[in-house]
Amino acid sequence: MFIVLILFPLFLFSLLVSGFAILFAGKAKRGAVFSTILLLYAVAFGLVVVGVLVLIALHTITSPMTVDRHDVIGSYRVDKDMFAGPQADWQHDHFRLTITEQDTVVLESLDLNGDRHTFKRPIIPGQGTWSYLWRFPTEGDSTAHHLLANTPTLHREPWGFYYTFPSPRFGNVFFRKE
Repeated sequence: MFIVLILFPLFLFSLLVSGFAILFAGKAKRGAVFSTILLLYAVAFGLVVVGVLVLIALHTITSPMTVDRHDVIGSYRVDKDMFAGPQADWQHDHFRLTITEQDTVVLESLDLNGDRHTFKRPIIPGQGTWSYLWRFPTEGDSTAHHLLANTPTLHREPWGFYYTFPSPRFGNVFFRKE
């Protein structure tokens, strides 16, 4: 829209001014004026092309990645760097999450005695607009582990992604793929 409403009329106006400059220049100077105007248009066109290429490169670098099913399946650990501190370190040491090929989320939890407990929940796969998404069949399942009670949120970044699991005990817990 910017191009149509502002740049195109400016281009037409510059052509009009350039035409008048060439017409009103003396016969001896017409060639030099024409060459100067042509050089200015060439430089402007080159700057526009470079600008468009820079914008395309920036868009490619900064746009979030597309996450497909192959990217989602695997093991996840709590991201200690998201909110660094003793709570994040403890969560990182005590929770591990796996999304399996059989459309199941498996949470391994380490209790105070050092015993491992496994919690499983089936997932319903789906396809979002930009990424592979999934959800739990029922929300707010009080029989599941508190981390698996509600469907997490997928956050896409330019070079990766992470899940945010809401928890009534910890607030949000952030899992990144190992």
